[in-house]
Amino acid sequence: MSDSDNDMLVIEIVDVLLDILAKVGPYDSRYMTAADLGSQLDGLLTMGGSAYTIAPDGNGLCLRVEETLRRTLDEAVQAADALQRDAGAHLREAFVAAYGIKPNPSVAYSQAVKAVEAVAIPIFLPKSPEPTLGGVRSTLDQGRNKYVMAVSDRAGAPSGIDAAVELINLLWHGQRDRHAGGPTSAPVSQEAAETAVHAAALLVHWISKGYLRKK
Repeated sequence: MSDSDNDMLVIEIVDVLLDILAKVGPYDSRYMTAADLGSQLDGLLTMGGSAYTIAPDGNGLCLRVEETLRRTLDEAVQAADALQRDAGAHLREAFVAAYGIKPNPSVAYSQAVKAVEAVAIPIFLPKSPEPTLGGVRSTLDQGRNKYVMAVSDRAGAPSGIDAAVELINLLWHGQRDRHAGGPTSAPVSQEAAETAVHAAALLVHWISKGYLRKK
C-alpha cells in the first residue's frame, strides 16, 4: 500500500469516528466532550497543513475551502437558522456532499436547491400548493418592479433584483439530472455542484437577512 493510500485510510477512519461521535452526542467526562475533541482535531489538521477540515455539520471531514466561501456559508446557515427554517440543514448537507471525502455532486446540487427553496418559498410563494424554486424564479422574474435589493444602484436608489433573478435562473436550469430521459438531461458534474453550493449560500444569506425584499 502506498503512502497516499495510507494517508487516505487515516482520513477515512477519522471521518467515520467523527460521525460516530456526532451520533452518540456528549458523553460524561470531567475533561473533554465530543465537541472539544472535534475542535482539537481541527486545530491539529490546520497546524499540519491538511487539505481536510471538520465539516460544517461536525459529522465528518471535508476539503478545506477558501475562507471567504466558508464564512459566507456559515453566515447563511446562521441567518437561516435564526428564521427556524430548514435551509441551514440543507446547506450543510450540500456543502458536505460537494466537499466531503466522498463527494456526491447530485446530492450536493439537490440540497443546494432545497436550501434556497426553504427560505424563499415561505416569503415569495406562501400560498402555492406546489411550490418549487422554479415558481420562485417565475414570481421574481415577472414581478421585478415589486422587489428591491439592499444595495443601491448608480443613482443612489435601491437596486433592482436582476442579479438575484439571474442567480436563481442559473441554479434552477443547471440541475440537469432533475428529470431523466430529456434531451438535455445529464449527470451533475463536480464543478456544477460546487457552483450550486456557492450560489445557494449567497441566495440563502440574501433572502434570510432581508437583502432581497418587497418595496
